[in-house]
Amino acid sequence: MTVPTNFTTLKTAIEEDLARSDLTAELPNFINKGEAILNRRLRLMSMETTAALTLSSAASTISLPTGFLEHIDMSYDTDNWQPTQVSWSDLGSLESTASGRPEVFAIGANIAFNQTADQAYSLTQRYFKAWDIAADTTNSLLTSHPDVYLYAGLVGSISRTGPHPRADVWARLLEEAIGGLTRVDGRTRRNRVMRVDTALTRGRRFNINRGY
Repeated sequence: MTVPTNFTTLKTAIEEDLARSDLTAELPNFINKGEAILNRRLRLMSMETTAALTLSSAASTISLPTGFLEHIDMSYDTDNWQPTQVSWSDLGSLESTASGRPEVFAIGANIAFNQTADQAYSLTQRYFKAWDIAADTTNSLLTSHPDVYLYAGLVGSISRTGPHPRADVWARLLEEAIGGLTRVDGRTRRNRVMRVDTALTRGRRFNINRGY
């Protein structure tokens, strides 16, 4: 049995489980369909990334970064100030005819701000990026959890292969794998140590029991 470590061996592993040699050309499609499920369902810390964005002078929109799935936060590079995100429908009522540093934005087909920029601004956006195993060849999810990609690819084959005898098993295993990843990721997020401003730790510390 092949343990997938990259796109090529993932195709081999799926073909072995399908026990069908006539579907080789369609294996990338199966993986693509399965990966689409993973990208819809998973929001793991390993999917978080950042992109350097530039809002050009006299512009009010920025294209979404490659592989954008979901926004986390965004800030101006000069002072780390974060503009406020609003819904697309609310953006219209907040638009300004004056140019300046935009304070409000909405995300749709692109990132749209409430006013045009009076100069070029550099921003950093943190977002969830989609997996793309065909382009990247491998990734941290495949490396750490090869079974998840295998089950996803097998589930992605069902619409083509029909009622395979093990289709229900693949779907159940994929569901269990997604649930397990989400639970573990959730525990990791909860266990993050809260960072305290170093200025607050200087000198005598506040004792919550004594009240001073």
